[in-house]
Amino acid sequence: MKKIAASLVLAIIALVSAAAAEEFGYPVGGESWYYIKVVMADAAPAGPGVWTVARVSVNGRPARDFAVRQGGKELPSADVDGTKPFELKVRWSWAKGEVYEIKAELENAKAGTKAAAAWKGRAAAGKGYWNPAWKNYLALVVSEDDNIERTNLPVHATFGVLSSYLKSTDEIRLVRADRKGDDVAYAEIPHQVYDVRTWNDPKITALVDKDEKTGKTSPRYHPTTSFSLAFLANLKPKEKATYLVFYNNPGARKPSFKTDLRVTGTGLAKTIENDFYKVILHPQSGTIYEVVEKSSAVKLEHKLETNGSIHWNPDVYSPPHAWYHCSDWDNPPYTEDAAGPIFYSLRREAPLAQPPGVQVAITYRFYAGSPVIIAESLMEIRDDIFVEALRDAEVVFNKAVFTRAAARTVEGKLETWDFASTKMHPQHAAVLRPDTPWVAFYGEAKGVGFASLFLDLSLPNRHGGPASQQQPFLYIQNGPWYYMSRGFVYSFASNNQTRMLAVRAGSVYYEKNAFVPFAFKKEAGFAGMLDKTYAMWKFPLGLSDDFETYAESPEGWVTPVLTEPFDEGVKGAIRTPKKK
Repeated sequence: MKKIAASLVLAIIALVSAAAAEEFGYPVGGESWYYIKVVMADAAPAGPGVWTVARVSVNGRPARDFAVRQGGKELPSADVDGTKPFELKVRWSWAKGEVYEIKAELENAKAGTKAAAAWKGRAAAGKGYWNPAWKNYLALVVSEDDNIERTNLPVHATFGVLSSYLKSTDEIRLVRADRKGDDVAYAEIPHQVYDVRTWNDPKITALVDKDEKTGKTSPRYHPTTSFSLAFLANLKPKEKATYLVFYNNPGARKPSFKTDLRVTGTGLAKTIENDFYKVILHPQSGTIYEVVEKSSAVKLEHKLETNGSIHWNPDVYSPPHAWYHCSDWDNPPYTEDAAGPIFYSLRREAPLAQPPGVQVAITYRFYAGSPVIIAESLMEIRDDIFVEALRDAEVVFNKAVFTRAAARTVEGKLETWDFASTKMHPQHAAVLRPDTPWVAFYGEAKGVGFASLFLDLSLPNRHGGPASQQQPFLYIQNGPWYYMSRGFVYSFASNNQTRMLAVRAGSVYYEKNAFVPFAFKKEAGFAGMLDKTYAMWKFPLGLSDDFETYAESPEGWVTPVLTEPFDEGVKGAIRTPKKK
């Protein structure tokens, strides 16, 4: 009878630990969970051998997310030494003052036995879960890893939740949790939800996976709603912060947040304002046409040739065709993200009028609470062409405001130029390496400046290898205007400007820049401010999300489908059977 009991009979051992081992924790400072942490048993819970913590429940409800510690460290699996106490950390949305009973089911596969351990205690007197009206949450951990202070830095994150848990994105709330003594402080954060997409194909969701050993079936796919969320983050150097995305409250009203971002106008003729600037877009091309730096009230503009925009590029000069710039577009197709409260985005994509086969996309992003305007461009050359100029990053100003230019070199030096003593067009006033961090124009009399921060550059060819380039460089020009630009392939600016240079089909030119209008005071300087802004936007924050395991999610690993289904004469077969 003893032998049968050891191998076949399931012995249930219930042990209750002391309540003093409890900890009711918060998702703060990089922690992702509301959790209850307890020591399961002050004595050996099950006996010799390796025991697996197979299931955990809290007040009779399954808790699928838990971590196990033993011997002072978190274990890589749920296997514990049955002769020693172990610690459970359970993801649970606890409420202050409530009583919780945690039960753990353990299995010894070798002996064929089971055991149980239990703990019961009362939650701490802290705030507990933010708001029980929101039944679910996910955690977004934002980490500052570059020793840079981040102030109102935009964060964009994308999530996918089971559609049955999210009836409307109006119910979403973003909350930052921070430690406050032994308790927590909650702050609801203004945010913007955009790019909402739902996948639900009944033919696919009907497919199930069958376990070959047990015969149990489980769904392979669930209807899923994906959405993107934007907000402004503030972090100290090396700080980690936890932002909680609460959802599953169908009765919640759409939140309303007031920020300094305002967008007016129709079509491409938009005016975008915040506390730092007012930007007017050209009504035909949608390019940046005027900029007013608000603290100085100075208007920055060009208006000397073609359409008079400030922002011109990308562009291509492929004679005998005329020189075409994106500022020459006439009502290009565009899409936009609804204005505010965090950002407004405008994306235009169209071919250049000439030469054939040059496709360009430009995206602007304007943010609340920030002087930075993001400009991303991508140019693809679809046919082999010959050019005298292929450029990007050009901004042009008339000479009414600026008198000087400056740049931070890759060696860390600050170079400045007085336009009164620089070379004149067609010679370059200055030539800089293509990896120069930033270039700025400024005027002491008007007390204003405008900088381009060069954040990212990628030059691949989609057929393999790099895009066509002939010694790319940045340069500054002093002529009837002042302008800065980037040449990728540019014989026109050389002493042998009649050379026609090859650009291979498949060449792609991607660039991400930050435009920064700023007030300038000689005694205060501006280089330090641009250095900090460049570093803050150049090096991204670390982002990682943490979801609960949904009750609908299958237990265990769902084997991927690695071959397309085909008919093998087996009714309902969706994959190739195992090879014998």
